[in-house]
Amino acid sequence: METRERQQPQREHDEQSGRSLHALRRITRALDVHSRKLYREWHVTSPQMHCLQVLAKKGNLSLSALACEINLSLSTVNGIIDRLVVRGFVNRTRSLQDQRKVTLEATDAGLDLLATVPELMQDIFTRAFVSLSSEDRCSMTELLEKLANHIDPSPRNAAEHREIIETNHDFISGPETDFQLH
Repeated sequence: METRERQQPQREHDEQSGRSLHALRRITRALDVHSRKLYREWHVTSPQMHCLQVLAKKGNLSLSALACEINLSLSTVNGIIDRLVVRGFVNRTRSLQDQRKVTLEATDAGLDLLATVPELMQDIFTRAFVSLSSEDRCSMTELLEKLANHIDPSPRNAAEHREIIETNHDFISGPETDFQLH
């Protein structure tokens, strides 16, 4: 009897976890489908559009500031910006005072692209998100942030999730995936 009582909460956790993961997969798939459509029709990727949006909204930014703003690595953002520069959507400008400093800005062609491309996934998400009640939006935001911090902690709160980080890395450790320096 006691074993059956212990198994019931575990089944509920498994079901809730499965339903949540299924919902996240549906969202991920929608993002992927939208991204492929964007590339097929406009020859631009979602991350490229996101960089353009941020540059249009925030104005001139350094590469590191842009990477921080969109939560991607510096090297990834550098590659995205390289492609946008080649297509004439972004300019890189060196500071006259300090040649080491480079600022990024969306060009007129980049701004035209933003105005021309149909609704972005971010806009679709925002419309769906605001259709929820204020209480649901707050709850969802808090819960998604908590879940994200458990799976991929930001540097500022990594210390409080250290046990989770170490546990997650155990999933990929092994002789063929051990990339640590010895």
